Amino acid sequence: MLPDLQAAFRAATIGRDSDAVAALSAGGMQNGHRFGIYRNNIYRSLAGVLEAAFPTVCNLVGDENFAVLARRFIAEYPPQRPQLFAYGGDFAAFLAGFAPAVEELPFLPDLARVEWAVNEAYFEADAETLNAGHLAGLAPERYAGLRLGLHPTVRLIESDWPVWDLWGAEALPSPGPDSGPDQWPPAMQEGGQRVLVRRPESKVDVVMATHGDFAFLSALAARDTLGEAAAAGVAADPDFDLSACLAGHLAGGTFHSHVTSDAG
Repeated sequence: MLPDLQAAFRAATIGRDSDAVAALSAGGMQNGHRFGIYRNNIYRSLAGVLEAAFPTVCNLVGDENFAVLARRFIAEYPPQRPQLFAYGGDFAAFLAGFAPAVEELPFLPDLARVEWAVNEAYFEADAETLNAGHLAGLAPERYAGLRLGLHPTVRLIESDWPVWDLWGAEALPSPGPDSGPDQWPPAMQEGGQRVLVRRPESKVDVVMATHGDFAFLSALAARDTLGEAAAAGVAADPDFDLSACLAGHLAGGTFHSHVTSDAG
């Protein structure tokens, strides 16, 4: 009985189902016109969650346009979990399928992926990071067989657009939103970027990764050995420097402290 009532209430509010409103009213729930109040409160609350999770997208499209996007998204993707911080994971996919948005601002879905990665990293569980001390005393010949796990807060995003430059932007680069993609500055037309998101402690880092670094981390994420990941980094960028890369990630907290080895 209760699940049926909850489903009907959800259909009457988020789903805007007039039949559900009528059924609830017939079942004894009076003042059916007040569903509009519930509905507006729900939409405003969820729209606020989306605005908090995607502030740059909101800045670039404007408050009014973002409100339209949020309303459409909420209607198509109602919450599936009780935790509000978990709401919005499908927003990038929604934007990719919303032609009016991507025709004018084709980078929006990838920018939303970056912002959602930041949101996920912020709320991810804490975990110990790998540091140089964990590897102290390890014989050099064993390094190639190590399998370094990425910290659970790590997210990797690759885009054809300069999403790292755009992340946190208050407005579009000149000449502005009234011009098509072919009129944007050269950096906007040419620059695909790769982004590493991580939160080793309390602060989320959003770092632009090189081709080699991104290939290296992607290989580790696929559970390749350190030797295999280094080879992937060199294949993507002949100037890839494994020592400098490792030092940077150990200092930045990119890896989980649990390390396994194929070298016995």
